[in-house]
Amino acid sequence: MRLKKTFVTIFACLLLLFSVNTTDARIYFYDVFGHWAEDAIMWGSNTAKLLSGYEDGSFKPDGNISRAEYVSLLYRTAQKQGIISEQQLKDSTLDYVDVESRFWAHDHILKIKSYIDNKNSHIKFQDIFSGNNFFPNEKITREEAAALTYFFASAPIELKDISFNDISSNYEYLNQITALARAGIISGNPDGTFRPENNITRAETVTIIQRLYKDMEYQKKSYIEDIKLIESNGFSMEYPLFGDYINRKLDTNDLIYKRAIETLEYKSLVGIIPFEEQHLYDPDPIRTIENLKKNKYSNVIGMNYYLIKYESKTYNNQAQLAEEMLTSYSNGALVSDDELQLIFKKFSNLIEDTDIMLRALERWENSSTSEVASNNALFMKSKVYMIEGNTTEAIELYENINSSNPSIRIAQLMNYSHILTSLKEYEVAEKILREGWEQIKGLDAYRANSGKFDEQFIGALKEVFRLKQSY
Repeated sequence: MRLKKTFVTIFACLLLLFSVNTTDARIYFYDVFGHWAEDAIMWGSNTAKLLSGYEDGSFKPDGNISRAEYVSLLYRTAQKQGIISEQQLKDSTLDYVDVESRFWAHDHILKIKSYIDNKNSHIKFQDIFSGNNFFPNEKITREEAAALTYFFASAPIELKDISFNDISSNYEYLNQITALARAGIISGNPDGTFRPENNITRAETVTIIQRLYKDMEYQKKSYIEDIKLIESNGFSMEYPLFGDYINRKLDTNDLIYKRAIETLEYKSLVGIIPFEEQHLYDPDPIRTIENLKKNKYSNVIGMNYYLIKYESKTYNNQAQLAEEMLTSYSNGALVSDDELQLIFKKFSNLIEDTDIMLRALERWENSSTSEVASNNALFMKSKVYMIEGNTTEAIELYENINSSNPSIRIAQLMNYSHILTSLKEYEVAEKILREGWEQIKGLDAYRANSGKFDEQFIGALKEVFRLKQSY
């Protein structure tokens, strides 16, 4: 009976194996099941596709990894995440006599060396691997792996006390290992040691790479590089009419304008309007809008929006068109908050007269129908103040707001931090973010979205540290 069950199990496994599309098949290693690093190994080989095992189907998780293999894996990880690129790498040479140009990892070693040597650090690649020989096939130690990895990790946001009982205060790589431990990228042993001279295992390597890969996600994004507006829920408006075309009687020009916009929207979806439907749509919608403008049709905001969007040759002064839109709004034109958000998001950079912008923003802030809209008006106003050099006024706007809505509060804090970092006030930005984070944690809505909110604060703090370090 046991033999029969074994045969059935083997047959089922073979059936499953040969029924899987090889292009989508997952990679398995017979010697990692139940291993403490199984999840990291499966991630590295299947999700990130950075690893491979041996021809016999094993991974040898407790085996060691060579210097060349570790450097190559580090390079491929950084390249995959966009942290390292050919444009960033300055001319460099490898002076190691045992790494010839035809060596399989020569280019990766050269690029990692170039990246590290161009970092603002007193430690260079040659300091980690001194001498005339690199010994590429020699097993890499935990110390060497940590020293290399440090250059690709972002700064930790928690400066908690971390020490290892086999690393002294004057240890050469104390700061690098401490930073990586604080960031959760490396860890020591249960007995409190780090064992820097021990060779690192393949399982330990892939665990470090997985954590580093996640850390690099923060480096890829920018959380406070600019003042950003809050997106409305379900906001996907691309072809608005800019005005009320539902609850009022439409005249001939209204219908002509509406048909032109509907044509633009339909063409954006289908490309070419089918012949049997062409009689329903405008054959030349932009020309129609240009004629409406020539004849002084009342919807200045709508006409100008599409003349800018479609780069009208007749009305090609886009700055003037954008300023006319805001002037029309300031003079009483009725548009929705979402339509205003779209205008400021797409065309605010075209407007040269900041007074025109501020008048429109003042009306938007006072007439907005939601907290999101009033905050967006305030955010744009702070951006105009920064353009004018009125930094005091910009900062005062943020000192007087404190939303109980976590999404809005986070936007307030991120935009405030952008202004502070642009003024090189890095310590103040850090303080604002840390205090704001604690405030958000006290809100009921935090529990359901803690991961999303934490990611934003961690990313913003790391960006502050990065900007401070490069200053």
